[in-house]
Amino acid sequence: MTTYHSIAAPLFASVAAGGGGAEAIRELHAAQVSKHLLLIGHLLDSWPVDLPGRDAVASTLERARHAAPEAFRDVIGAPLVGSWSGIVTRALEHGGAAQVDFLHLGALAVVACAAAGLDGSAELPVHHGTVVLPGLGAVEAPNATRAEAIVEAGRIVVRTEAPNEAGTFVVPADAAEPGRGWQPVRALRGAAAGLAIKLELDDVHPYRHGHHVPPANRLGESEVELWREVFAESWCLLAELCRERATELTAGLRTLVPLVQQDARTARSATIRHAFGVFGLTRPPSAAEFAVTMVHEFQHSKLSALLDLVPLTDPDDAGRYFAPWRIDARPLAGLLQGVYAFAGVADTWRALRGAPELADLAERRFVESRLQVDRGLSSIEKSGALTPEGEVLAARLRTATDALLAEPAAAGLVRAAEADLRRTYQLWQDRNGTAA
Repeated sequence: MTTYHSIAAPLFASVAAGGGGAEAIRELHAAQVSKHLLLIGHLLDSWPVDLPGRDAVASTLERARHAAPEAFRDVIGAPLVGSWSGIVTRALEHGGAAQVDFLHLGALAVVACAAAGLDGSAELPVHHGTVVLPGLGAVEAPNATRAEAIVEAGRIVVRTEAPNEAGTFVVPADAAEPGRGWQPVRALRGAAAGLAIKLELDDVHPYRHGHHVPPANRLGESEVELWREVFAESWCLLAELCRERATELTAGLRTLVPLVQQDARTARSATIRHAFGVFGLTRPPSAAEFAVTMVHEFQHSKLSALLDLVPLTDPDDAGRYFAPWRIDARPLAGLLQGVYAFAGVADTWRALRGAPELADLAERRFVESRLQVDRGLSSIEKSGALTPEGEVLAARLRTATDALLAEPAAAGLVRAAEADLRRTYQLWQDRNGTAA
């Protein structure tokens, strides 16, 4: 009998209010692991008939699963497995999946084997001159047309073939260490107030795309150091002033994908619907912006994962609504995503008022964002297109939002925020010609 993931009512209520805590995040992640496995099964069933290796890959994955279940879940539950499986599944629906898309499963099998301490092998795809081992790094193979990885005694050996030449590369025992021909996935680390976190800064994974702007190519070491510095500062802010948010992030956020900085004056960030625990971003200009961005994007991850378990809006609703942070008309599901994310943003700016050097900025941004959440949530409440679970979520968000609105704030800041909101709504009306 097939069983289905669900989320207990107390945990649902906690997530619905905009938070959740570590236990809820772990439940959401467990459901994502199951989803990844289902999609992998679908891709194995759809394996091209003219591509050998399907049974060997399936067998290798199953051996790793039985030998070391926790290590296997860590590999298969990685956020970019969700990105890859979603991208390839959608490509299959439109007849556009390529052989390299399926061979990526061989790369996952090899990494799972190594994590489980098993021997194994698989053919790997070559992507633009690199052979990627997901979560570990990439072997530089600029002329390669074919690659194979072999795991023996815990070490991964990559063998490549190119016109008139062949190569062998042994992945460093510590895959995080750089080496000639090896591009490791770098890490961002933070530790403060008893909370520590380590995130992958992945600029090599072949399925890290799908954001508003392209993913950045390999970052230079000096650029990585700038990321590390601003991240460490941002983590201090979160751990010391936003502990509940920081605890959630330690439980569920795993990977950041650097994006191309197309405009020096504009920071970008985005979360992919089917990739829980990862988002793309340009390097934030400050620790405060980095902290708020992490909370913002992880809110999207949480709500998307919740939507895999519970429908919240009527899919047949044709209404278009005013989102106070943009002037295009939004569907209800999109507005709900925005309100949920900005509820986290407002809560974070509220907390960051506790940093003396940020007090003025945080106060202004808090007043602006809580008003935006209130306005957007009002449209959701009036939509008439929420499911029963969606009604519960809206009610829980309303309680949290009202608590934010009850926080004292300077009258001048409140008036300025209200005026900005009126101007944005006028622009929205001018463009869309309808009431929200």
